[in-house]
Amino acid sequence: MKMHHIKRIVAVFLLGCTLLPGTSCNKEYINPSEGSVPSVETSPDALMTLCAGLQRRYSIGRQSPLYCYAVGGGYSVYALYTINIGNTSEKEVETGKGAITLSNSFITQMWTQCLLLRTESETVLNNLAIATDPADRTGLKAYASIFYALSMGMLVQYYEQIPLANANHATFSPRAEALKKVIQVLESADAELATTAISAKFLGKVPKGIDAKNTIKALLARFYNIQSMITGTYNTADGTKAITYAQAVDATKKSEFLFSTVTPNPVGELAFTQNVFGAIDSTLGLRNGLAPVPAATDPRVGYYISFKSGTTYPLKAFAETNISSYPVYLPGEMQLIIAENYARQSQFPNAIVALNAVRTKKAVDDIYGIGANQSPYAGAVTQAAIMTDIYKQRRLEMFISGQELEDSRRFGRPGPNQPGEERNRNFYPYPLNERDNNPNTPADPAI
Repeated sequence: MKMHHIKRIVAVFLLGCTLLPGTSCNKEYINPSEGSVPSVETSPDALMTLCAGLQRRYSIGRQSPLYCYAVGGGYSVYALYTINIGNTSEKEVETGKGAITLSNSFITQMWTQCLLLRTESETVLNNLAIATDPADRTGLKAYASIFYALSMGMLVQYYEQIPLANANHATFSPRAEALKKVIQVLESADAELATTAISAKFLGKVPKGIDAKNTIKALLARFYNIQSMITGTYNTADGTKAITYAQAVDATKKSEFLFSTVTPNPVGELAFTQNVFGAIDSTLGLRNGLAPVPAATDPRVGYYISFKSGTTYPLKAFAETNISSYPVYLPGEMQLIIAENYARQSQFPNAIVALNAVRTKKAVDDIYGIGANQSPYAGAVTQAAIMTDIYKQRRLEMFISGQELEDSRRFGRPGPNQPGEERNRNFYPYPLNERDNNPNTPADPAI
């Protein structure tokens, strides 16, 4: 993406920002005669305003990364279907393979909004020195690091290569390099949070709901987990770090995006209309013998979808209404990260303990009320068998979390055009606007 386009959009965002409830936009940055992008780089309060706006960029509207992440994940593994095929972009993503056109607005917005979010996050991170109060600086660094990681981590899961610099004709880097940078940013923020708490002033300027300390540890667990397999060969050191960070997350604390009728949940808003997408069926899209039979034997199916008729399965839980909150991560995800990495290290007893923490938990034991009520794992004590159940539990526990495509690849599930295929693409194509403006855009993956 061209740098002057990014700067222009950041300027428009700052000069006309409309923030979430509980935040405000200082007059200095609304009035074009009094504020500009350079002002952001000289004022701690302006950086806080921009930092507050990061959540809006990420979570509000059909163009938002949150919407594209959640819905794209569901479509990629046949968990969602398009109710009204007049929603052409979503229908193309649902079909996958060669049906996705380069002008697809869903793909375009996913790419563009993530890169803009990264740029705004970097603006904060590159100007932390102007915040003289260490507690203010910690808040700025923590929140900007979270949204940097969410934006780049999302692109890593959907694209083979990503530009790491904001420049005209930016070169692309393998997703392993992008993920390495994400982890560096998060670890730096984690280290600062360990010694300095976020100021009350900063917390009063950003939307409520996000627990920065636990979110950063959860994202480090998630991305070390992905990095451990990103080269195709399991890396024990990265897997051990994934376990360590996952164990450090407090399962009694929520971290979530909060919504209102003024700033609605984009997934819930469109799911509620029952005109754009819905669950494919009562199996949540699980195939090849992985679906619970009958569906009612696993309460997580009923937690995430309702059964209105034999062919209609509206979404519930975090997409039930336009004001439903949406978690940044789930406690169950942390246990399944622990189970996965112990299993990859052939520490099967430890893997099974973590796996059973998810399989057997009751709704009252989970801060979001997600209960599995399953018997303890009784399958073969082999890596293949345990990993298959971990994958199944991830799909049931983390429905439309956005991680489904990465999970399908990482667990070696059948890919597109393979017997019993479980996903409709391996990676997304690059949008046409990137290709038109950047001659360094790589060739699109075949599927």
